[in-house]
Amino acid sequence: MNKIIVMALLLGGCAHVALPSAGGQCSPDFPIKGNADSSLYHTPESPYYAKTYAEVCFASEESARQHGFAALKR
Repeated sequence: MNKIIVMALLLGGCAHVALPSAGGQCSPDFPIKGNADSSLYHTPESPYYAKTYAEVCFASEESARQHGFAALKR
């Protein structure tokens, strides 16, 4: 999934998707970090969560999966 698709999702008014802060962090209401280049998402429990620069934020893992993102495999 590329960044244009992510922006289309956000502009389409999906209530379960949000933009991250300028520093790539997600708010507590949208804690799941999505990486548009890899189409992977990271939960706060992920060992890479703190290092991941979010390009999109999701309200839940289910929402991330519904938008074509997959969980990081450890």
